[in-house]
Amino acid sequence: MSWDFETPSEFQAELDWVDRFVREEVEPLDHLVRHAWDVRDPVRNALIKPLQQQVRDRGLWACHLGPELGGQGYGQVKLALLNEILGRTHCGQVVFGAQAPDSGNSEILAHYGTPELKERYLAPLLSGEIVSAYSMTEPQGGSDPTAIMTRAVLDGDEWVIDGEKWFSSHASFASFQIVLAVTDPQAAPHERTSMFVVPADAPGIEIVRDVNVWGHDEEQASHAYVRFRSVRIPRDHLLGERGRGFAVAQTRLGGAGSTMRCARWAWSGRAWT
Repeated sequence: MSWDFETPSEFQAELDWVDRFVREEVEPLDHLVRHAWDVRDPVRNALIKPLQQQVRDRGLWACHLGPELGGQGYGQVKLALLNEILGRTHCGQVVFGAQAPDSGNSEILAHYGTPELKERYLAPLLSGEIVSAYSMTEPQGGSDPTAIMTRAVLDGDEWVIDGEKWFSSHASFASFQIVLAVTDPQAAPHERTSMFVVPADAPGIEIVRDVNVWGHDEEQASHAYVRFRSVRIPRDHLLGERGRGFAVAQTRLGGAGSTMRCARWAWSGRAWT
C-alpha cells in the first residue's frame, strides 16, 4: 500500500495565493500594527480591515467554521497547511479570521450559546467587529480543570463570580470573556465546573496587569491577570449545562483548534491560546 501526500491541485492554488498575499500584503503590517487584536486602534483598523475583506472575497475567511457560520469547514490537513503560512506573521491570523482565542470561543458559542447569546456575542465576533478572551488558567493550579478555584454561585436570576484568572489572552481589549468557574464543588472532579459568557463591562472585573510572554516587549504584553470580585452576570449567560464546563472546554481545546495553533507554532511561536 502506498500513501499519497500530494496536496490537491485546486487547494494548492489557494495556498499559493495565501502565500503571496501574506508575503506581500500581511507581513509588512507587522512593522506598523502594534497589536492586531486591538480593535480600538484606528491604525490597525485602517490597515487590516481592507485585507480582511479581500480574504472574504476569496472565500478564505474563518475556514475552521462550517458554511452555516460563514467558513469553509476545512478539515485538519487543510487547516494545518493554511495556518502554517499564517503563522509567519503577527497579523495573519486576524486578517484571515482564524485568530485565537476568538476561533475557539466562536466554536463554543456556536455549539452552546442560546439564540440571544449568539446574536449579542457570536455575530460581531465572526464579523471581526470585536475580540474576546478565554479565562480558564489560574495562578494556583494552572490549566488543570480539576484545580479551578474561581467560584460562580447562583443568586436568584444572576450568577456571582469570584476568583482570579491568569494568562487571559487579550482580556484588556476584549468585549467579553468566556470563563470557567466552579459551580458544584462537591461533584466529581470533572463535573464541578461550568462555562460562562462574562461581558467585559460587568462591574467587579479588574485587569490586574498584562503579562509578557515568549519574549514580547511591554507594548505587546496582552496576557492578562484578571480578578473577579462579585461579578454579576445574567443566569442565561451559562454555556451548556451546569457542571459540564470541562466537556464544553473540549470544544475549543481539541480538534481543529489544536491543529491550527500547532501549525502556527511550527513557524513562529505565535500560537496564542
